[in-house]
Amino acid sequence: MHSLSFNPLITLYDETRTVDARCFRAALDLLIERFPPSQFSRLFEPGIGNGRVAIPLAERGYTITGADISPAMLCAGKARAMTLPIVWHQADVTRLPYADAVFDMVVATHLFYFIRDWQQAAAELLRVTRPDGPIILMHTGSGAEIPALNARYKAVCTELAWPIPVVGVESTRDVVAYYEASGCHVEWLCDRWTWTAHIHVDQALEHIRARAYSFTTFAPDVIHNEVMRRLTLELEQRYGTLHTGIAVPNQVYMVIIIR
Repeated sequence: MHSLSFNPLITLYDETRTVDARCFRAALDLLIERFPPSQFSRLFEPGIGNGRVAIPLAERGYTITGADISPAMLCAGKARAMTLPIVWHQADVTRLPYADAVFDMVVATHLFYFIRDWQQAAAELLRVTRPDGPIILMHTGSGAEIPALNARYKAVCTELAWPIPVVGVESTRDVVAYYEASGCHVEWLCDRWTWTAHIHVDQALEHIRARAYSFTTFAPDVIHNEVMRRLTLELEQRYGTLHTGIAVPNQVYMVIIIR
């Protein structure tokens, strides 16, 4: 597996990738202030998916080209953004079909976790961006997830001799280190746009049961079902009721990378 397709995840994608609207708008406002569409109009988004980031950027004045390996996600994006200046391409980020320096800037959201040859993808983003153009790594929070519950799912899979593989990087810092080694300047914008999400255990558990996240797509049904049985019992014993709310700290953050 070289890159992970989100084809199987499309049904619950928007429901599980929620973000605080105020924080998200504020982050995009800063992006526009720093890199206005009048000077950085040609924006490329690798892993564009169904356009949840591209659409608000296009509405703010950017002309966007997006690439994704998932035809289902691209179809969904096209359907919801028919009047906006967005071009959708099915393409692998490790082999982009674009000329050198053709884009003014890149915005990549939660991308490198899903690409095995992520260094090649990172190099491709440098190649297709103009020399003074930014590559922006954006993170929009953990959505409807409870990270500790995700970690427990993976741990139980390992206990059942079915460890979940790591496809791409485990941390954004790996990508940042790659770009720093390539001579790029890096600026972190963290702890500016924060909120606390209140996630009910039963809802988070049901999303995992429905395989709404990439890490849930690897285990066969027999393993997945046994993991869910164990998780349900553990959580019932711990909380008494699965309709318990968990406070999950969240933030939108960006890393700006410029050669």
